[in-house]
Amino acid sequence: MTDIADTHLRARPGAGGREGPAARPPWAVFFLLAVIQFMVILDGSMVVSAIPSIQRDLDFSPSSIAWVLDAYMLAYGGFLLVGGKAADSFGRRRLFCAGLVLFTVASLACALSADSWQLIAARVAQGLGAALVSPAAFALVTDLFEEGPVRNRAMVLWGGMNGVGGAAGVLLGGLFSAVAWQLAFLINIPVGAIVLLLALRKLPKGRPTATGGIDLTGALACTGGLTLVIYAAVRGGAQGWLAPTTLLELGGAVVLFAAFALRQRTARTPLVPRVLFRMPNVVLGNAANLLAGAILLGGFTVASLYLQQARGLGPVPAAALLVPPNVAALVASQLSGRLITRIGAVTTLLVTLLVQAAAAAWWALALDAHAPLLTAFVLPSMVWCAALGAALPSLYVVCTGGLTEDVAGSASGWVQTTMAAGNAIGAAVLTAVAAEHTASLASPTGAAALTSGYATALWVAAGLAVAGTLLTVRLRLRREVPATA
Repeated sequence: MTDIADTHLRARPGAGGREGPAARPPWAVFFLLAVIQFMVILDGSMVVSAIPSIQRDLDFSPSSIAWVLDAYMLAYGGFLLVGGKAADSFGRRRLFCAGLVLFTVASLACALSADSWQLIAARVAQGLGAALVSPAAFALVTDLFEEGPVRNRAMVLWGGMNGVGGAAGVLLGGLFSAVAWQLAFLINIPVGAIVLLLALRKLPKGRPTATGGIDLTGALACTGGLTLVIYAAVRGGAQGWLAPTTLLELGGAVVLFAAFALRQRTARTPLVPRVLFRMPNVVLGNAANLLAGAILLGGFTVASLYLQQARGLGPVPAAALLVPPNVAALVASQLSGRLITRIGAVTTLLVTLLVQAAAAAWWALALDAHAPLLTAFVLPSMVWCAALGAALPSLYVVCTGGLTEDVAGSASGWVQTTMAAGNAIGAAVLTAVAAEHTASLASPTGAAALTSGYATALWVAAGLAVAGTLLTVRLRLRREVPATA
């Protein structure tokens, strides 16, 4: 099998005004896009550690506080495919700037919220802005670099940015909440303003790469289905997974997805171009990406809850203990580039998922309410997070192999959608599994009971990594996945 890798690369004609084999890759523009992607991912997880402070200051009820996280995830995950298609239809630079303005203004509204409903509404607007800016940024990256070692390096950095952003959000949220939870949103204001000014000057103007506009019928069906799935996931733990309301939500999602699939077969301008469904690396890669997203945010949510609830640590000490796994993820994500070049992206993904499954199992066995944190938390979490940090870049290389400019926006929207949906589902499912296991114990109170629940959630994370490994094995056996898919 030929893996997704090339041996030659040059900047694309028209990308930043440079072309030809000797052109220097436009890394300055890449890092401009990566900064905002980091902020988008960061804001999805930063409120996890800040939730106790927000609940106290804005008088959220125990049942409604989850909406601070869920409102963002629903809007972000539900509209990413629409954002990706819009990037192709209206121009990536234009959509990037529009989404950045909405994201920045909504962040200010979050910080100024004086009531719970105001913060939830602002989080929805923030998620919508992120759903516009994220696929446009990713599509611009695929425009800047042709397939090969340099694009692989860009994907390694991009994947590392996503992985570290999700993990760092939990860490920074704890640090900010120790001072004022509003800082978690105010930090976006200067960053967003500076990046917007630079984007207007540095980003290539470009032109729309797709014609025919957006299929509104397909967009509504897809967005509605994604929203119902994510909503059922985030509410399933409270309502019960077999509760009539949960089953009704999941049934509605199935109907909407079926309508979406039918629409994609008949629409003149489908929301997801039909060619993408014929690319095994895109289809199977995104399935594995969904599982990786669930492991990422689900695992770090469980880690934060374990440190603060089972071990009784405050936000700052808990955040400090999350530094080592964050560093491990960052280092591993950058070293994975060499592994991708040497053995290929698919094989790298297979190896890192296997290590991740083994590390999650080790972590579940080592987790203890009273054992030293070095052996019960730090060491296993570092190995787990290093494997995760190395897996994400290879996923981005796999999912973007063979893309052409006319479908790059839609494909990037798909990649970001599966990651965001996985984040929301993983955080909801793993925390619900932990809570349900703790409640089923003979003595469902105390640190030992909580720890037992969190260990069970880590076993589920190990199972998700095994499922991702099986998908990757199937992809590796598909001989029609060439260097340019």
